[in-house]
Amino acid sequence: MKHLRLFTALLVFSFAGVAVFATGAQDTSLNEAKRVLGTESSESSASKTKKATTTTTAKTDESAQVNSRYGFSNDDAVQALKAALNEGAKVASSQLSKEDAYYKNPLYYIDMPKDAEKLVATVSKLPNGKKNIENVILRLNRTAEACAAEIIPVFAEAITGMTVGDGVAIVTGKDNAATEYLKKKTYEQLVSLYKPKIAAALDQKLVGSMSANEAWEKLTATYNKAGGTANKVSSIFGKEAVKEVDVDLAQYATEKALDAVFLKIADEEAEIRDKPLEYSSDIIRKVFGSRK
Repeated sequence: MKHLRLFTALLVFSFAGVAVFATGAQDTSLNEAKRVLGTESSESSASKTKKATTTTTAKTDESAQVNSRYGFSNDDAVQALKAALNEGAKVASSQLSKEDAYYKNPLYYIDMPKDAEKLVATVSKLPNGKKNIENVILRLNRTAEACAAEIIPVFAEAITGMTVGDGVAIVTGKDNAATEYLKKKTYEQLVSLYKPKIAAALDQKLVGSMSANEAWEKLTATYNKAGGTANKVSSIFGKEAVKEVDVDLAQYATEKALDAVFLKIADEEAEIRDKPLEYSSDIIRKVFGSRK
């Protein structure tokens, strides 16, 4: 019995020793893990700092290379782009707002919408049909000319908000690179800003006693009414129905008016690139002048 109690005591003592040893080993492993993680964290932080420093240095080196190669920085290029586009907008506004700037210039002339080709053909056969069509065309062009006088603040807002990742690439690109960039980045915004002005102008009685919208509605109503009668006959003989004309005249006129504006801005951009020293803007002379 004594031997049994002694054996039990030894066994308990042994298990306690093992437990203490295991706990000690666990604490040691935990401490070691913390030490390793702490080291790795420090190394990771140092690595991130090193990468950030390297990136900043690379950007600085890249900027220095741009300055060394072209004589201006990317920031200079961006400012020159904005100045050039503002110059282009001013010229476009000044020239396109003159009477007949659209109407008598084949480059900018706004014709009837393509969707209205059948309408034009049909209405032209009616009494005073050709005159009514010409009235709509005249009003479309007069509307674009009237709105051209107001494009400067519209474009200024768009140009001010421009963010250019690589102005140097645009400055050193083709003759209309800046204009194309502006159109790509701001066209939808410009339409939303410009269209209300076009819509308001289309409602003005610019010539005679009728607005462009009134003249257009009169034409489409006449055509669609005639088409409705024709469709009744067509349905009897199983022929193709005449499609009604449903064109958003304000949207159409806005797009055509802006096409002309961008063409004019592109012309001015090409002029700036060709003769930069003739402009009063220091940044235009510095950036575009260095390309000569």
